[in-house]
Amino acid sequence: MTAKWKEVSSYTGEEIEEDAPTNNAGSGAVSMPPDAMMKKKKKSLLDARTKTYKQHQAKLETARQKRLESKKSKFIEKVKESINDFEREIYLEENNMNVLKNIVLKKQAKPVKFSDGKMLVDMQTASVITQVYNKVNIDNQKKLEKMVNGTKGQFGAMASKVMKMVNK
Repeated sequence: MTAKWKEVSSYTGEEIEEDAPTNNAGSGAVSMPPDAMMKKKKKSLLDARTKTYKQHQAKLETARQKRLESKKSKFIEKVKESINDFEREIYLEENNMNVLKNIVLKKQAKPVKFSDGKMLVDMQTASVITQVYNKVNIDNQKKLEKMVNGTKGQFGAMASKVMKMVNK
């Protein structure tokens, strides 16, 4: 005679009814019914020499181009064009001597605009030029202003001469 066992709850003492069969959930391959097995996927390495990879690369390139095209907004392009048309810097005449005085006042190097570009002027150079500017007569002040507001080459030559005069 075979014995039949009943599963009983240790808390209540009543028989436990199980709805579904249990399986090994700890393995990560949970499946119903308990005897079913999961198929392992083949690991395929991408090889850049294959035809499939070249097709995949072409798809990626087209997707990248579409993303770039969608990012280019017509509104942004119009704004860029209008900004380029709105150049008013030629109407703003800035005296570089005021910029040099501001550099000395704030004790900080700043870019100075010239007719042929910009140049970063340090505090020491600006200080020496403003000191000499304040000590010379009006005619020489006008000449210094003309050199300071001229080109980068004129400014560099004037700055080197002023530094030599101060160092003597």
